[in-house]
Formats: sequence, C-alpha cells, structure tokens
Amino acid sequence: MASKKLVTPSHQLHRSWTFKMIIRSKSFTNWFKANLHEYAEDIALHGADGGFPYITYTSDTVKIFDKFADEIWDMAVEDAEDTGYKNVAAMIAEFGRSDMLDDFDSFKNLMVWYACEKFAHQLIDGK
Repeated sequence: MASKKLVTPSHQLHRSWTFKMIIRSKSFTNWFKANLHEYAEDIALHGADGGFPYITYTSDTVKIFDKFADEIWDMAVEDAEDTGYKNVAAMIAEFGRSDMLDDFDSFKNLMVWYACEKFAHQLIDGK
C-alpha cells in the first residue's frame, strides 16, 4: 500500500502574521531589559539598526517612541548638554544614520535606536 504524502500548500506556509505590539513597561529602561537585554552587547557593538526584535520596523519603533517620548527626549537633552552640543538637533545631525531623517516617523525610529544604543552601552559597561 502506497503511503500518502501530506503536502502543505505554499500559500499556507507563508501566512502573514499581524499583531499589535503591546507595551506594558512603565519606563524605557524596563522595556529594554524585558525585550532586548539579551541583545545588549550586539546593539552596543554594532548599532541598533542591525535588525533586532521590536526595533527593526519603523511601525514598531514609532509605538515605542510614542510610549517613552519624554524619557527618550530627556536622555537626548542630557547627552547633548554633556557632550557640548548646542542642542539635541545638533547632536542628532552627527548620528550615523541621520541620513534617514526625511519624515517624523524616521525621527522617532532614530531616537529609539539612539536610546537602545545608549542603554545597551550602560548595561555592558555596568552602569
């Protein structure tokens, strides 16, 4: 007796999963620890634009920024002052990916990457 092969149609293998990201953390640092802690060293060494969970797609980073905008902005203001920049905009202009700033969502994305890199450095430096 010949055995039957079960073959899954290709259209069922590549289903598009849509989900709504829910952010329960009360602070960016807690969110980072809960979601990206295991990637901290890679983010610190290679940058946040390397394709890490939750921070790859602009639609996700916009949600993260919107949730933690005040905290991320305060980090940026503090860093700009501490490093001698005239303001946050002058500091952002020096970011490695400032070339991508062509709309507000790209700004939010870049600011989340900045915050991830800053916090990743703090974690691996033990601060």
